Amino acid sequence: MHISNISLENFRNYKRAEIRLGSDLVLIVGENASGKTNFLESIYFLSRLKSFRAPDNFLVNHTEDFFSIKGTVTHSEPEDLEIVMQKNPAVRRGFKINGQKTKKIAWNTFKTVLFVPNDLNMFILGPDARRKYLNEVLVEKDSLYSIDLASLDHILKQRGALLEKIREGSAQYSEIDFWNQELAQVAVRISRARRNFIDYLNDKFNHTYQNLTEFTSIFNIVYKGLSAGISEEDFVRILIDHQTSEVRSGMNLIGPHRDDFMIFKDELQNVYNSSRGELREQILAIKILQAQYIATGDDRPIILLDDVFSELDQHRRFQLLKNFTGHQVFITSTEPLLQIEQNSHNQLIRVEAGQFI
Repeated sequence: MHISNISLENFRNYKRAEIRLGSDLVLIVGENASGKTNFLESIYFLSRLKSFRAPDNFLVNHTEDFFSIKGTVTHSEPEDLEIVMQKNPAVRRGFKINGQKTKKIAWNTFKTVLFVPNDLNMFILGPDARRKYLNEVLVEKDSLYSIDLASLDHILKQRGALLEKIREGSAQYSEIDFWNQELAQVAVRISRARRNFIDYLNDKFNHTYQNLTEFTSIFNIVYKGLSAGISEEDFVRILIDHQTSEVRSGMNLIGPHRDDFMIFKDELQNVYNSSRGELREQILAIKILQAQYIATGDDRPIILLDDVFSELDQHRRFQLLKNFTGHQVFITSTEPLLQIEQNSHNQLIRVEAGQFI
């Protein structure tokens, strides 16, 4: 997978800019607020039809009413992609592949793995952040997973409303049976997909982390969700056992919406015995494995690394890049990375005030 060009109009601080991309390692260098992260964001949006940090309307240049992103990506054949998002006079979105209009649900173009400094929050914030990460990975792995997520959201809303009615006395306990069955089907599939990814991380994490850092700590990643191999019938029985508590609270207390995972370093939770630098490298090890997990044969995800080198020494920078061999990699930095820039196979892009120079 390779991106050969990107064209931006009214996207963030890019009024009109275009760049040809001729390398598997692209370095984007510029001052803070010059537009480096915005450029990565445009590639991410071209892949996923969403930003990693803001709603669509905030991506439109503040003096304009729309933005467009165009790009050419190559699997076995080049594919021209175009996205237009208009916010005034009405919100409209348009998507084209090779000039043909395409629905959002059919947009399956290329995969990305993103690192941004805020990813450290995955360990610090609550379970929502970790569930969100699992969902982002697994949607890239299997498009059917996104259908299950949408079904889960619908089922939980309907079931939650019914629990409140039962609590108020305006509905019968027997009415919950249908939604228990619906929840069980989706919950078991989602849990199985999440557990498979966690198992994959556990199998490879120690080797990957040691290769990246040369540290010898032992890690264990613990998935906190439905038991391995649980059947739909078993899950329904669990729901029945908790039925009284759920009605009393009027809330869905059991299911994938409560899942979490924790990382233990040398038998202690990582946030309590890891420095910020170590947490950063743990995240990077997970991202490396994520890229391997969602790859399909030779179709490998594009890697987007925002300010990843600021706390890594030269050796670890090269180790990180070595782990992403075979991927097209985009890296932003506020400072020149001379040892990497000197490689004639790499491409250096300088950004200044929303322009490529």
